[in-house]
Amino acid sequence: MNRAPIVAATALIAVIVGVGVVGATGNEEAAAPATPPSQTVEAFTPASTVAATSTVPPATTEPAPEIPPLSQALSQGMQGEEVLMVQERLAALGFDPGPADGIYGLMTTQSVWAFEKLVLGTPLTEATGRIDQNAWARLMGDVEITPRRPTNGQADHTEVYLPEQVMIVFQKDVPVVITHISSGQLDETGQPAEYCETVTYDTDAQGRELEEPVTKDVCALAKTPGGVFTYGREVEGKRVSPLGGMWNPVYFNYGIAVHGALNVPLEPASHGCVRMPMHISDYFQSTMAIGDQIFVWNGFEEPENVSERDSLPSFDYADPSATTTTTTIPPTTTVPETTTTVAETTTTVAQTAPPTTATTTTTTVAPSTTTTTVAPATSTTLLAPPGA
Repeated sequence: MNRAPIVAATALIAVIVGVGVVGATGNEEAAAPATPPSQTVEAFTPASTVAATSTVPPATTEPAPEIPPLSQALSQGMQGEEVLMVQERLAALGFDPGPADGIYGLMTTQSVWAFEKLVLGTPLTEATGRIDQNAWARLMGDVEITPRRPTNGQADHTEVYLPEQVMIVFQKDVPVVITHISSGQLDETGQPAEYCETVTYDTDAQGRELEEPVTKDVCALAKTPGGVFTYGREVEGKRVSPLGGMWNPVYFNYGIAVHGALNVPLEPASHGCVRMPMHISDYFQSTMAIGDQIFVWNGFEEPENVSERDSLPSFDYADPSATTTTTTIPPTTTVPETTTTVAETTTTVAQTAPPTTATTTTTTVAPSTTTTTVAPATSTTLLAPPGA
């Protein structure tokens, strides 16, 4: 059998394959093989789902540092490093205690009131404004404050809790301001108290500025209604409304506003507005916007369930006792009788004239009675107490 053609053909194939191999090694962009390799490539897995191997130890969470106990309970009038720590922690959570200066003043006390009522669940009448060991541990631990009406991080709004006397401004569900407040004063039955005063105010019931201030004797109920409202108007500086004096007010329900006041006691004490400490009112308007919703819980029903009538404020009415006020006039003063006697006068007449006998003339002034009538006292212009 002649094997020459077979050998020649084999050699030719070897040469062709050799040329192909040499060409492939010199070309970095060689075409991918027509058929995939026998091994398979694993699909991409996010790093967060990769199981830990023995060579990479799993991440461990370090225990939280132990909080040292207080050296003593802290209260208003004290100062020191521990007071400073309390102030800094309150500020970090959104409770504004004023300047972090290590001095436990009224502003710090008011912020602790809010912390007690909101976080510790302390009833309003039992709040002390003190930081004891229990409050210290809670304050320095994990504290999460969430809205009762979350917006899924989509909107800003305000929540007012009248039973706790606390207000929170949420920006996209994050608390940025948490403050103690004082709302409408209550009577012994827990209902809005009636008040009657002579007031001078420069805004109407809608919170709009009047051309000229008006003074009236009025009565009204110190009512802070529950419900769902929106901020409608804000004013910088001082305004005097039918409900009293206000600093940097933001109106949300006719003449009812959130505003700063000098007097923000633990209990409800306003004419119906929502008072806040002055240092918070200085920047409060920058934390909200006109049109934001404000939810007010009255302690009886959810804000959305409050009827339109119950959500109205108490509009003032004329003081019925003002028209029957009696002014006491001092007794009439009588001027005593005055009698004037003219001294006896003797006149000598010349000889050419008949002699004239001197006469004694006595002049008696008729008794005069002077009655002084005092006009009724005019009432002076009175301003309503600080804080509506």
